[in-house]
Amino acid sequence: MSTATPGTPTLGSEAVDALQTALAGEHAAVYAYGLLAGRLDAGTALQAQSAGAFASHRDRRDRLEQTLTADGQVPVPSEPAYDVGRTDRPRDVRRVARTIESRLAVTWGAVVAATDGPTRAAAVEALTESSAAILAWGGRPSALPGLGV
Repeated sequence: MSTATPGTPTLGSEAVDALQTALAGEHAAVYAYGLLAGRLDAGTALQAQSAGAFASHRDRRDRLEQTLTADGQVPVPSEPAYDVGRTDRPRDVRRVARTIESRLAVTWGAVVAATDGPTRAAAVEALTESSAAILAWGGRPSALPGLGV
């Protein structure tokens, strides 16, 4: 996301704040999708979808941490645990996943607004992926994903 010399700040405070918020959201997504993938029956479509989302968000989290570190920032740590809510039934799993992706869509929209260049391009990609994931988890199309508009 950034090509600056490690430790050389190039991002403004608004961009850093938006990226740190996105990182916190990605930490939560990694936790939640790992939990879902681990609780679901192996080999089911829902488990495979959860495992795929886990890998995607883990990779995005790692890239965000690298971007922030390269800018001389200390990435926000993950929480020890997150309240995921009920995950007993397939509809609960889909609801949790839609909630995760909706929140991330809003977060990534803020990163798009606060950044430029390669960082903005990566944020647009993340926003697009979260928007598509909302639909993949059974959400409805929206003009502004994550906002329900």
